[in-house]
Amino acid sequence: MLSPAYAVFNFLGIFFILLPAGWHWSARNTATLLFIFWCLVSVVPAAINSVVWYDRVDIKAPIYCDIVTKLRIGGDVGVPAALLCITRQLEAIAAARQAYFSAKDRQQRRLVDLAIGLGIPILIMVLHTVVQGHRYDIIERVGCIPSVYWSLPAVFLVIIWPVVLLLAAAVYGALALRLFIARRYQFARLLESSQSAISTSRFIRLIALAALQIAYTVPIALCLRIIQFVTIPLNHYDSWENVHFGFNYVGIITLHQFELGPKAYARLQELNYWSYAMSCAIFFMFFGLGEESIASYRRWLSKIMPCLGRYSISDEACGRSSRIATQISLPPYPHLEHPLDKGNKEGGTPSNGIYVTVQEENFTSV
Repeated sequence: MLSPAYAVFNFLGIFFILLPAGWHWSARNTATLLFIFWCLVSVVPAAINSVVWYDRVDIKAPIYCDIVTKLRIGGDVGVPAALLCITRQLEAIAAARQAYFSAKDRQQRRLVDLAIGLGIPILIMVLHTVVQGHRYDIIERVGCIPSVYWSLPAVFLVIIWPVVLLLAAAVYGALALRLFIARRYQFARLLESSQSAISTSRFIRLIALAALQIAYTVPIALCLRIIQFVTIPLNHYDSWENVHFGFNYVGIITLHQFELGPKAYARLQELNYWSYAMSCAIFFMFFGLGEESIASYRRWLSKIMPCLGRYSISDEACGRSSRIATQISLPPYPHLEHPLDKGNKEGGTPSNGIYVTVQEENFTSV
């Protein structure tokens, strides 16, 4: 379970999600930026945890784990919420309810996206405290994970939300795809008239991103919840004091203990832990290799290469100048009474005077 490849791909996920993020930041697409944000918030702690707790289960950083487990709750809800924002936007564009989007319309849509993609996850992070039976658990090679008191309030306050948001995103995505297929011939003119920053190519890639993400996460989430409901009876939530009694307890789970459970459940949990690295890889596959990102990479290289070229030219010039040898020879000036007469008697040019000889690497001049 969870070989070293898990840690490697988590760190690669950070690279995958950050590399195309610059172009999306300049495009100011709120829904896509929310997806990048929650993937980054989740995959960075997962990468760190997979290294720190690779072969240990001790309580290494208690405050760090308190923060990371809350972020994990937010990421579990935030990524589906961001997908819902993306598919809502695509469905609104494909439906062509408005021929033109004013600045006020864009501002209202941005506020709605922030309320869904940022407000709902933060709310769930706060509500998680109600059903947080103890501080957190530590699983070997996974690190610290949030604890949830398995009860009916936990189902409605925390557990059900990722599945609900993913199913809602699937509905909006299906509507957007149906409208796109029905209006595919006039779709480019529709996007131009709405003055949307999304082109036809980007529309298709966003649909593909949402479809692949939903196809990966929904079956895992549904199967996990079904197994939990079937095999683990719900606890009775009688009072805050009883649920939070001994709150400072930290659960420790080794790989051997994890494997003692049902094999299907263990494999599904492992796939669930891989979900953030997979989300980053899927995003890079559709947007890290797109025309906008490649153009952005070229702009970065065009800014970097002149600096590198200037340094290399300067070094070459310095190296060449160090190889140049200059020699100046000044022979002694003979003291003769009539040097010109002597030169004329010999029938040549005057042989007396100062001779300056400059010798360089490629030529000699006198």
